[in-house]
Amino acid sequence: MSETSDQPRSASPGPRWHRRLLWPVIVLAWASIVFWGWQAVQQYLPLRVPRKDFAPLGAYDSIQAVTGPVTVRLENLGEVRLAGLAEPEDAAARADAAGRLAERAPPGTRVYVEPEWTPADIETPCASVFLCPPDVWPDRPFPYGEASLLGAVLVREGLTVVDRFAPYRYRAEFLMLEDDARRHGRGLWGKR
Repeated sequence: MSETSDQPRSASPGPRWHRRLLWPVIVLAWASIVFWGWQAVQQYLPLRVPRKDFAPLGAYDSIQAVTGPVTVRLENLGEVRLAGLAEPEDAAARADAAGRLAERAPPGTRVYVEPEWTPADIETPCASVFLCPPDVWPDRPFPYGEASLLGAVLVREGLTVVDRFAPYRYRAEFLMLEDDARRHGRGLWGKR
């Protein structure tokens, strides 16, 4: 009988660098398959963001008159309701809100108006109305950071409450402003 050695034999003959190179090659192959597969499938997926420039959301107009605690009449668009706001129930609170609105947006004030969803039980269309900064040009994008939202002014000062049932683009901001007015006892919250 021949003697066998007790030394283990290597699993794969050849140099060790071949085994070290195998995993990076496999990972690179899978990554390229996934990348090219995504490129092929992506053209059939619906677009999340349009490739063209966004159309403007609203229109420029000017205030003609304040017609209520949360409504204004515009020169071109007619009467609109400030979206996201509920009218105060108390007559004195309604008068305070209308007075502050007239003070903040006197006739002739330039505004930027964005249409919003209007509930079925309200006849007047709802809109977000921004006070235009003095150097705004209609051919440039509207500077939201420099403008103030009329509804936010009323909520911040506690003159109206947020409509909790209607969906609204700036609802989260309005709820924070209402909470701040409530905590600091401004407007309606100071009378309680």
